[in-house]
Amino acid sequence: MIRAKARYRGQTLELDQPLALAEGTEGEIDIRVAEEAQESERQAWAELGARRLEEEWDNPEDAVYDDWTRV
Repeated sequence: MIRAKARYRGQTLELDQPLALAEGTEGEIDIRVAEEAQESERQAWAELGARRLEEEWDNPEDAVYDDWTRV
């Protein structure tokens, strides 16, 4: 997968940077408006962080501290 930024002008997508593709290479384009893409990325990082915190928080080594009133 190649991710590239582009602008839509006159029914044409203009790439911000050239791509190293052979002439005539076919592909598919999924359009995400920049603001939507940023929110989607923020959400993905938040979910990843939450999963990682759960893994770290709920582990067998630290289970001895689960009932802190006995310590």
